[in-house]
Amino acid sequence: MFAAAVCEPALAGPWVRAEGEGYGRGAVAAERVSGLDAVRYDGYGEFGLSDQWTMTVKAEQVRFRGNEDFNAQGLRTTLRRSLYKRGAVRIAVEAGAVYGAAMGGVRGCDTLGAEARVSSGMSGNWAGTNWYVFADAATRLHGEGCWRDRLEIGGAQEIAPNIYLTNQFWFERGSEEARSDKIETGLLWRIGKIDLSLAWREELSGRFEEQGIVLAVANRF
Repeated sequence: MFAAAVCEPALAGPWVRAEGEGYGRGAVAAERVSGLDAVRYDGYGEFGLSDQWTMTVKAEQVRFRGNEDFNAQGLRTTLRRSLYKRGAVRIAVEAGAVYGAAMGGVRGCDTLGAEARVSSGMSGNWAGTNWYVFADAATRLHGEGCWRDRLEIGGAQEIAPNIYLTNQFWFERGSEEARSDKIETGLLWRIGKIDLSLAWREELSGRFEEQGIVLAVANRF
């Protein structure tokens, strides 16, 4: 989902890979959720099947210290299809299968389901620095009537050579009175084809408490 020669958003957006190109990202987060300590492990990958189609795979696991009953896992695989390319503007659709509560955060759906997503974004260069913005709207339908709707908005701005300030917001609503509003802000350092990032994530809805520090390493190939 990278825009050519421009800072690329991670895990969201309308950008597709060229045929044969790939992207992998691993992340670990130290979290505190309503007074409980947890560690979240996250692996994500993309591969360009053609210049119009990209396959994605995401695996996630969260483990609570001393509270194993709250541990959760998740897996998602999708296909992304480019719909519109003009200048810096991109639009794409994405659909696939999703399983496990870890994919939905606190009170996520724990059964097999389907996800559909529409994405839009822009990227470019301003005053000699790279930037991007994107917005995604997604819905997940699981068994037993569990569902989630999510809006994701994010962007990044190069603030020094190969260093980017990143921001992302999540707004999620769903069955069982699920509600979550999160913000994540961080710094990304680009070293050739490798990206190193450090971010702070926090829940803003007031329905529960959640804070986390996220460390990630990504590679393009």
